[in-house]
Order: sequence, then structure tokens, then C-alpha cells
Amino acid sequence: MNKDYYEILGVSKNSSADEIKKAFRKKAHEHHPDKGNGNAEKFKEINEAYQVLSDESKRQRYDQFGSNFEQAGGFGGGAQGNPFGGFDFNGGGFDFGSDFGDIFGDIFGRNQTHASRRNRGIDLEMGISITFEEAVFGVEKNISLEKQDTCKTCKGTGAEGDSKIVTCPKCHGQGQIRTTRQTIFGAVASSVACDRCSGMGKIPEVACKTCGGTGALRQEKTIAVKIPAGIDNGQKIRISGEGEAGYRGSTPGDLYLAVKVSASKDYARDGFTLHKELPISFTQAALGAKIIVKTLDGDIELKVPSGTQSATVFRIKGKGVPHLNDPGRRGDLMITVHVVTPKKLSKKEKELLKEIAQERGEAVQIDDSLWDSIKESFK
Repeated sequence: MNKDYYEILGVSKNSSADEIKKAFRKKAHEHHPDKGNGNAEKFKEINEAYQVLSDESKRQRYDQFGSNFEQAGGFGGGAQGNPFGGFDFNGGGFDFGSDFGDIFGDIFGRNQTHASRRNRGIDLEMGISITFEEAVFGVEKNISLEKQDTCKTCKGTGAEGDSKIVTCPKCHGQGQIRTTRQTIFGAVASSVACDRCSGMGKIPEVACKTCGGTGALRQEKTIAVKIPAGIDNGQKIRISGEGEAGYRGSTPGDLYLAVKVSASKDYARDGFTLHKELPISFTQAALGAKIIVKTLDGDIELKVPSGTQSATVFRIKGKGVPHLNDPGRRGDLMITVHVVTPKKLSKKEKELLKEIAQERGEAVQIDDSLWDSIKESFK
């Protein structure tokens, strides 16, 4: 029975070598028997198709004769009925080639050669609370945290005193231990990090007694942190190198500070703009006034023109929040005035207001209190 190798790999007869290779890798990943949904028979069939179509000479003969190799002379070198001759799918010398090295590396785990990256210290995150004013203008704070930090005795080398750093005797400086496992397709090699040197390839001749040779130990550290002006609630600050120490002097992790800004009773923030509510009397609104207003930068004089209506907004430029990446620029302060009607008036105030109403031709109703009525009756 002729097999359609192009159909098995899902490619056309005009496909390039790269297209065939790409299709093979995809199919091999999908059907590898060591995966949960793998299929050994399908995987063998895919391999068979690729061995033919990836070889230009074999592909030409396959295109000419098909897979009926007994009648066409096959590809040579093999027993009758086995068109692949020396290629033994039971592990007896089948050559998977460099493509299989990549595929098995993905399936079984690639060689762990990046020891410095693997041994990098862990990133840490903690919260820090600041006031509204500290967020606007910036502040420097000392924070304390317990973490895996560089050993002060050996300064991170892991070596005791003047002891030398030597080649790891277990992995011979490779940082990896190579292992081989038998599969239905033969021996598959993989590498794991050496447990003696943790993938570094080096160990201290005499381990530091304080840290046991790791170069780090858990301890408390106090760090001076600069909170930049303009930081907002919920933003994070990255402090490079202040995470946990890496293994024996390798790169430390970073520290991330999640900033929590307390609310202000006087201001509301919208980006770099500040908003403030300012109550004024109806006489100030009607006649105009110069009012002293408290801001984050100190007191300022706000000129309220006559006839100002409630909810009028005044813009004070440059009195808002500094831009986080450009502290020289600042947002604005928006002051919204609200005209407040007094709840209690003296008799004289009522009389004056009544005269104003009469002058303006406005009808008003003055409700005198019971006590006012009693006092009026004794006059």
C-alpha cells in the first residue's frame, strides 16, 4: 500500500524544504508519545515521511516510484519490507538529526545553560504608605525589610576567608549533569542543573561558615528610598538590586514598592490637577472680595469679582501636582466657589436685606421667630 508522505505531513508536493521541516516539527510536537495525547504509531509515520522528504535524493525517488519500494528497488541498504534499511525505529541507530534535538529539548526540557539567569535573586514587593503632601512634593523614607541578602562575612562569594573558588568536581565546571533516558525511539539525552554547584560550575574550596557557601542569608536591611514628586496612589517604584540576593554573588532581584497615598480632606486629585472647594458668602459673591486661600504652597490671595455665581471655577496655574517625569512642570489648582446662604440672621441683617429686596423690587417673606414676636409685643 502506497503512503502519501506529503499528506501525512500536511504539505503540498511543491513545498520547500523549510516548509516540510516546519510541518514536521509541528506534527512531531503534536503526536509525540511522551505527551498526554501523543500517538506512537502516528509519530513513527511522521518520522518516516520526514526522513524521505527531507532528503533531496530520496524525495526525488519517492516522487518517481511512490512508497512501493519492493518493486522500485527501494532506497537501498535495507531488508525487504523495510524501506529504511539501517534506520531502526526501535532505537538501533535511527538518526533523528538536529531537528529532533530541538524537538526533544522542548518536550523533555532544554539544557539549562543560563546559570546566571537561573540563579538571579527573587524580586520582592512591599507596600509603603505616604501622605497626600508627600506624594505631591516627594519624600525620602527609610524602610526595613527581612530578606535573603548578601552575606557580610564572605561578601557573597560563599567562600570562607581566603579560600579559593574552584571547579565543581561533580559537573567538572559545566554547571549541568547530562542524563540519558530510553524511549521507544532510542536514547534521548537531556541536561539538568548540577545540584552541587546549582548550575554555576564553581564552588568554594571551603564554604563560608556564616552562610554555608550560598553567599546569602536571611537578615533585616534598612533601605533609604526616594519617593519622586508627583507619584500617585497605586503606582509602583522599582528599586534595582534591592530584592533578594542571587546565589553566590549572581545578580540580585529588584524591589518593587506599591505606593498607597492617603486621601486629603482639602483636595481632590485628577492626574496632575488639584481641585479645591471654597465656600464664600452671598455678599462676597455679590459685591466681590479678595479672599485668602490656603494651598499646598502656602496662602494666596484669590480675587472674587462681583456677581460671582455659585460653582464658578478659578484656575490657579502651577499650583497643582508636579509631573512625575518632569518635576519642573506642574499642573494647576482648580478652585470651585460655592455661595453659602446663612441659616441664621440677626434682626438688623434681616432689615437690611429687606431694604435691598425692596430696592430691587423683589418680593420676600421674612419669618420672625416666636421670641422676636414676644419681644416686639412688649415694646
